[in-house]
Amino acid sequence: MTMGDRIKTRQQLLDEQAATTPAQKTPEDDRHDHSAYPHQAHDSTAPPDQDGANIQSSLDALQHEVTKLRERMAVIKQEATDEVNRNWVSPWRTPAMFELKVKTRLTGNEEYRSLQNRVRDAQASLLAGSDAATVSFHDW
Repeated sequence: MTMGDRIKTRQQLLDEQAATTPAQKTPEDDRHDHSAYPHQAHDSTAPPDQDGANIQSSLDALQHEVTKLRERMAVIKQEATDEVNRNWVSPWRTPAMFELKVKTRLTGNEEYRSLQNRVRDAQASLLAGSDAATVSFHDW
């Protein structure tokens, strides 16, 4: 047996690996399998085929949720403002610097950032939903 007989080619190694490893389904295998893309899942609990009244009630509920999220964001911002006001004593304290310091605190607040993302997503859903409601009301 020579040295060349024991050396396997790259393709032989890949073939052996494929034979021993069970085939795994990738998200690209089935483009209609929506569970493969959980980050793109639809957030609404309403069924996709609904009439205009259900769309409008969903939009109202979403608008109410956005209002609640914004109220919570305002509370967090007020808490950050109070904390900065209480702790920051500086001769360079100007309104612009104060606002910048509050925004920096809010950027570091995980809950506030999460709320911002949820509001942004909800507003995008509102825009998409209002377009769908307009189409369903005018598409007799």
